[in-house]
Amino acid sequence: MKKHITQLPIYILGAVLLLTSINCADDELFRDKNTNPEAFVSIDPSIQLTGVEAALSGGWFEQWRANLIYGEGFIQHLGGSWSVANYGSFYISSSEYQGALWNSNYGGGIVRNLIDVLERTDGKAEYTKINAVAKTLKVMVFQRLTDTYGDVPYSQAGLGYYGKIYYPKYDNQEDIYTDFFKLLDEAQSQMQSGTDAIKGDLFYAGDAVKWQKLINSIRLRCAMRISKVNSTLAKEQIQKAVTNGIFTSNEDNCFMKHDSSPSETAGALTNGNGMSHAIKGTGDLVDHPTTILLNTLGNDPRKKIWFLPNSNGVYEGINPNNYRWDHPGGGGAILSNLQPYLYANNAPYLHLTYSETMLLLAEASFRGLHSGNTADLYKKGIEAGIRQWSIFKDASIIDDNAVTAFVATKNLTPGKELEEIATQQWLTLFLNGMEAYSNYRRTNFPTLIPITNVNSETGGVIPKRMPYPIEESTSNKENFLAASAKYDNNSWLAKVWWDVD
Repeated sequence: MKKHITQLPIYILGAVLLLTSINCADDELFRDKNTNPEAFVSIDPSIQLTGVEAALSGGWFEQWRANLIYGEGFIQHLGGSWSVANYGSFYISSSEYQGALWNSNYGGGIVRNLIDVLERTDGKAEYTKINAVAKTLKVMVFQRLTDTYGDVPYSQAGLGYYGKIYYPKYDNQEDIYTDFFKLLDEAQSQMQSGTDAIKGDLFYAGDAVKWQKLINSIRLRCAMRISKVNSTLAKEQIQKAVTNGIFTSNEDNCFMKHDSSPSETAGALTNGNGMSHAIKGTGDLVDHPTTILLNTLGNDPRKKIWFLPNSNGVYEGINPNNYRWDHPGGGGAILSNLQPYLYANNAPYLHLTYSETMLLLAEASFRGLHSGNTADLYKKGIEAGIRQWSIFKDASIIDDNAVTAFVATKNLTPGKELEEIATQQWLTLFLNGMEAYSNYRRTNFPTLIPITNVNSETGGVIPKRMPYPIEESTSNKENFLAASAKYDNNSWLAKVWWDVD
């Protein structure tokens, strides 16, 4: 696969991330969420967008706590360590971990930078495409936030400096999604009409055609998310996405190319992969594939691409009800581990892929929301989902004959089509725990291993959302209380708007 991302000099990236570094002090969190440093007026908007792109996967805070501990733990991709098993697999609450995504986006500068760029480039011909990129990134950022928490500050978020709005309301999730489609329409039009260069772009090196495909692939993801609560709008947006042009191969995948430096931490603002930092933790690999993941893979080539067999040459996974040291027959020492290239500092991070778009379209076709060939889309999604991992090392990790033979066997089973399509979506989202968690809540597939561990705080019921951070109860009390009441007093067992099953 062609590596289409250019590297940003680390000293520039460090300067950008300085504006997005996390401030964990309670008394500054709200202020950071809604005000802009005076220095922003002199920063090139493209540099700010560079920082946002890097921060989406470079920040250890949200990657460790939200993506690995809760995301991958909830969804039973990985398990075994104290944190992933105890909090993610067993469904035990930690206010710090539950608030990580919120605090890193609102308090850490991602939202602040995006809103600043949108305000300063609005209506300016020399920034038409930059503004379109910012709108696209806004959808990416806020979809993660609203899918994780439900109603969130959106229309008034980040407007303390521009609108003197210091206590932003929490917008209804349905309204947020409606605005997503409006933003994507605007971004699509501007990307076509704009003549300015897209500078500082780490995703596509300024390729406007690639950005248009990303815009419409995001549109497809958003449409499928709401397809059970508003099938009419979903069908309309799916058709628009296909007509405008979605991803057509793995060459279009949206991924972040990190470098070999460590990930962003409180003391080192660099460009390493935050998920890699999370997986490695203090240096020892302590999370392993689950039994359900290995069993589901079977003879899927991704088993060898993702994992190493144990010392006996066997692929062995962890039951998500256990800590690694409780694994029968030898504890963590006999469990399979991740392939080293998956957690290298310079490992890429897959945000949205051709495989995901094909599998979403396969589901849409089966459900009558699209007129495509379900079986063909399903096989395309599986094959792309195997081949996409070559960017983590090189083409040598892909056995072409094995891939061809495996895909040929993947025929949908009558009566189980939705389960099989959703299971492949679950597989293709490996290491993107936050997105896998959202897609699982929408589809309820695959059928996960029941959690019977006595330590589970929910009685084995998988949480339906993350609670709002406790800091909001003081920094934005009135709006926090109104939103919390909607979710059974901020319960993580209360469903978000689109989760109707």
